[in-house]
Amino acid sequence: MKSTGFASILALFLLGLTTPPPATAQTASGSYRFVLDDELTKSVEFSARTDEKGVTTGEMTFTDPARIPDVDDVEDPRAGDAPPEFYMKATLDGLTIEKNRALMNGTIVDSSHKSYIGKWVQLVVEDNGDSLRVPDQLTWSFCKRSAGGWIPSDAERKDDDGAFLRWWATDAERKDDVGIPSQNLLSNDEKSCRIYPLFSYLFADLLKSDGDIIVRP
Repeated sequence: MKSTGFASILALFLLGLTTPPPATAQTASGSYRFVLDDELTKSVEFSARTDEKGVTTGEMTFTDPARIPDVDDVEDPRAGDAPPEFYMKATLDGLTIEKNRALMNGTIVDSSHKSYIGKWVQLVVEDNGDSLRVPDQLTWSFCKRSAGGWIPSDAERKDDDGAFLRWWATDAERKDDVGIPSQNLLSNDEKSCRIYPLFSYLFADLLKSDGDIIVRP
């Protein structure tokens, strides 16, 4: 009986060693004000979380005092009105974190400029803690689904397979450059802005900044 009980305890102990630990949630959040070359103070507030099951939820709000006209037709009754300050709100459904950087993807659900509604937005941030030398950083982009449904080819060459070729762009002078993959011209199933390795993103040149960005892997 003693040997059987010891064997059972040993089996449970070994099972505990081989069972992977439960996944932990990843989060990125922040409230940040910054000034670019136009000397206008812009702001972004965001919060994104990926739970233990890999589901990402969150939201982002971006405001910019720049007044972007939302009317293309000069005969539109609203054409003479001063455009409002730009803002947009997005729901976030994608979060990728590498060390102190986070990349978030989402869809714009409300905006002062109606043409932005339905577009995708991507926000990339860097959390530098309380460093006075290197402040927190960010960059963003707006994008939409690329046109598809056709295969580009050379009409003069029946054997043209250019659209099917794949390559990896790298810096030949740097052996540590991981590179960026080529774009798939045949794919039409995009669900968000294209995602690249986080180290390859260049951050916006900020004249001033204030606030805090928090990234927790």
